[in-house]
Amino acid sequence: MKYLIVSGMDESHDREHDKAGCPYQYTLFNEIILKEDQRASIDILKTYKENLKLFPYQNYDVFIWTGGLGNIYLPNIHNRNQLYVCERILSLNKPLWGSCWGLQVIATCYGDKIVKAKKPEFGFSDNIKIIKNHHIYDDKEDLFTAPGHHYDHLENINSDFEIITQNEISIQSISHKSMNIFCTQYHPELPYIFISKLMTHWKKNYLEIMSNDEFNKIIKKLYLLEENDKYVRKKEFRAWLNTN
Repeated sequence: MKYLIVSGMDESHDREHDKAGCPYQYTLFNEIILKEDQRASIDILKTYKENLKLFPYQNYDVFIWTGGLGNIYLPNIHNRNQLYVCERILSLNKPLWGSCWGLQVIATCYGDKIVKAKKPEFGFSDNIKIIKNHHIYDDKEDLFTAPGHHYDHLENINSDFEIITQNEISIQSISHKSMNIFCTQYHPELPYIFISKLMTHWKKNYLEIMSNDEFNKIIKKLYLLEENDKYVRKKEFRAWLNTN
């Protein structure tokens, strides 16, 4: 099976991960895929590096979209490139997963609206409720917590997606009604401590909107969530991989 992981990051985002001492997000998808499919062939597409018009999208069986650090509704070259690649992939009618930014790119291509959330989620998304049965959530607790970090979210759905999970802040996962496309606003692929490391790197930014005590409580909770893994963080992504 040939997998293509599309990085949602631009070059400056990659540099920020380097400065924080964090691996690129696609490496974490890569690890999970190889544990589920040891014979997998995996390539990474960075949209700021490749000739996107000549790239051989048709050579891949499964597509996965990582998180990003931008706002998909802004007019810039990175967003245009991301949306162009998404349109090319969607035309192939092949399995596609999107996490966080990935959801926002895919939903935008379908004409759904991404907006600034009234309340951001820092580090984790709490009290996510499964509101519609879906096989990737079999044996998952109906109310769970997951890694999550976003300022924007999906406002509503006008396309052929349906809401599978949500909490009081955001739509948390959607599934296409007829195609094998599944997206989460949260990050089943990211360890909680990965997010804590990035947040610590940008601590001064968070201290503009919260106290030092509030920040430290979030970091402490992220470590506890990682240690306990009560909600089996990777479960739904692994289940989706095994249907392809």
